[in-house]
Amino acid sequence: MSYLLMGIIIMQVYVYYMSFPRDKLWIKAAVYTLFALDLVQTVAVTDSSWSFLITGWGRPEHLHITEWGFAFIPFFCGICSAGVQLFFAWRIRSLASRSSEKKVFLPIVVVIVCASFTQSIASVVASARWSTINDIFEFHLIFAAVSVWLVGSAVTDVIIAISMIYLLNSARSKTRQAPLTSNIRRTDHLLSRLIRNSIETGSITAGAAILDVIFFLTMNETSIHFAFSVSLSKLYTNTLYASLNARVSFQRDVDRDTTTAISDTINVRSEGTTSSGNLKSAPQHQISFTQDKSGVETTHWQDSMEDRQGTIPMVSMGKDSLNQA
Repeated sequence: MSYLLMGIIIMQVYVYYMSFPRDKLWIKAAVYTLFALDLVQTVAVTDSSWSFLITGWGRPEHLHITEWGFAFIPFFCGICSAGVQLFFAWRIRSLASRSSEKKVFLPIVVVIVCASFTQSIASVVASARWSTINDIFEFHLIFAAVSVWLVGSAVTDVIIAISMIYLLNSARSKTRQAPLTSNIRRTDHLLSRLIRNSIETGSITAGAAILDVIFFLTMNETSIHFAFSVSLSKLYTNTLYASLNARVSFQRDVDRDTTTAISDTINVRSEGTTSSGNLKSAPQHQISFTQDKSGVETTHWQDSMEDRQGTIPMVSMGKDSLNQA
């Protein structure tokens, strides 16, 4: 499972690298740092698996004596999950700052940040203590640190998922109260897709973290919870990458809808010109595409006879503006 997720991560990073060269520097740093951490975590898991299954073959003591790689599993998971949770805390703050409930969500963002740091510190403590133990039979010695790490991570994920869904749904409700236009329909469609994306990505990490907590607290005499712990960091990283790369399909929808709007505008004006029976005196319109400083593409038409310029309504959620949401 861990190696399959690593393959998906490599694909996600490649898509991100090719699609968003103009992202903010700190977002790029977060993406590539998490990728490096997951690579090292894969090496650590591989070393532990080799020790359990190859060098320890036929020797029962190797089933409970662990190597260095096993000790670093909580560390990598805690750091990766904290990085992803802080990213979504920033996104919640950005979304809330544009709503009337920003004062309500400020404490929620603070709680997310504090819980994220707490669980990451607990994971570092668990790894540090386990590096001196290296015996699964003594796992109870780090029970408190692991409990804080797993419970804190699960609670943070649930808060993030609920907050994201609430904010996006509130924005969609306000959009639906406006007069229905093609621009409003496109915005409503994009918000619906963002809500679905938040539910899908948030439920994966929250569900895995909750299952890890349940198996750890109720069946800690077994090793079932290790199956979730080993893959948890990659689930978090994939969640971040999926959220960022979803902008590709969102932008594709915007471009397609914009092209349709332009085509409809041209058809309407052409029909009006033909019905007037005066082709020579009909105003000629030129369609052009420009980019503002933020990199968001804007489509406009220009009346060559009167030298006037108008703007075709577009969704205000281009590739770069989605970065800030």
